[in-house]
Amino acid sequence: MNVTQEIIASIEQACSQKQKLNIQQTLKIITAYRAISNDPELIDKILHLIKMYSKQELYSNTLSARQNQIFNLIGLDFSSKEIASMLAISEATVSTHRKNMIRKLHISGAGALQKLAYQYLHKNEEL
Repeated sequence: MNVTQEIIASIEQACSQKQKLNIQQTLKIITAYRAISNDPELIDKILHLIKMYSKQELYSNTLSARQNQIFNLIGLDFSSKEIASMLAISEATVSTHRKNMIRKLHISGAGALQKLAYQYLHKNEEL
């Protein structure tokens, strides 16, 4: 398991136990990301991801837990390749989830999915 997968796993573990991330957990995650990247945009995405997970934000009860997770990552502008790497799944699996989300949400395509996910996350930026 790489560092990214370990960080995502620790966020998911805290959330699955209905715990909010405490400041030490959050700082540990941010520090780990800074160690592997000096990209401020990536750090901003990860901070938003942490906030989202700590508040248990779901877009829709229609989507599965994994689809909600991927939906939020799409809204943070992660590519399918990045999502696959973070979640330790194949790009084909991400693609299948995208197709199923488009169908379940009754939207027209990948562009509409990206736009919807982006708008949803950014309307909740005050997290």
